Amino acid sequence: MARALLGYVGSASEQTLSFEVVRLRRRVLELEHEIAELRATPAQELDPALDLELHRLAENAEPALA
Repeated sequence: MARALLGYVGSASEQTLSFEVVRLRRRVLELEHEIAELRATPAQELDPALDLELHRLAENAEPALA
């Protein structure tokens, strides 16, 4: 009842967690945009060093929720 009268303000850890979720969602959108740009770029225009790095990242990829 007191929460309803005074307005519920979450704890500092809840606020920190919500800020982290917002930051991570923004980062995911940035990475998805970058992937879309790379996929739209023809393979011959890609830097060979970047191509090699992308293959290394793909080989070492781990499931996100492991």
